[in-house]
Amino acid sequence: MGKGLLESRSVDRVLGWDVDGKVLEHALSSKAITSIASPEETVEETELLIIATPPSKMTALSKTLAPLAGKNLKAVVDTASTKSALSKELSLIWKEKYVGLHPMAGKEKGGIQNATTEMLYGAVCALVPTEISDGEATKMAKDLICALGMLPIITAPEEHDEIVALTSHLPMFVAISLALSAFKGASKNRKLPYFIAGGFKDTTRVASCPPWLVTDVWETNRGFIKKAIKEFIDILSKLSEVEPESLSDLATEAKEARESLLKRRGEISDRN
Repeated sequence: MGKGLLESRSVDRVLGWDVDGKVLEHALSSKAITSIASPEETVEETELLIIATPPSKMTALSKTLAPLAGKNLKAVVDTASTKSALSKELSLIWKEKYVGLHPMAGKEKGGIQNATTEMLYGAVCALVPTEISDGEATKMAKDLICALGMLPIITAPEEHDEIVALTSHLPMFVAISLALSAFKGASKNRKLPYFIAGGFKDTTRVASCPPWLVTDVWETNRGFIKKAIKEFIDILSKLSEVEPESLSDLATEAKEARESLLKRRGEISDRN
């Protein structure tokens, strides 16, 4: 995000902090930030604060930083993939300056060494203001999204979590299940890995995501994820019991459903 803002010339200065010094060195050398600063210096000097830590760290970090905020700070955004519980906590700390964001873009491999500005361009970014977010903070958050080439879609926190439980979190759990199931099969037949091709790679890609991410989304969105898993299991059970004729109908329905969903997603990009 820092590199994208600098490349678009939307800002002249990006301060950066991380617990890992090597990450900071990489960020500076790759021009993702213009200078390294402590968390205290960052919150004192910036107009827009982006909290991009693991979600489980955001509340504690915010409690430390909020009392040190300078007069120039106008907006605070986070990049967490769940919002309902977290936005309540962060809005209590940052008050009207807080606005939630969730870029619907990423890779299964984390770390700054895998970051690219290209993956943000054209991606949807959830814009999740709270009931007390003020107009200036919301506008700055939207301007940030647009400056990075992303498409802002406004949602309420709970609505956001219910949606991404199906489109983002359930795929993680499906990928984990399939990877574990195949690995169990490989313990019985050593030839199994030789038969892995595109379908398996594509379906299990997000099983390679950082384990802490799976833990955090489960901890903060368990209710909606459980509901999504149950519905998924019900569909799998139905598929396992139907006759070939009915299975063909369901497969046709699924094909049309996928194409319809992707087409509607594409229409958003075309309008923007």
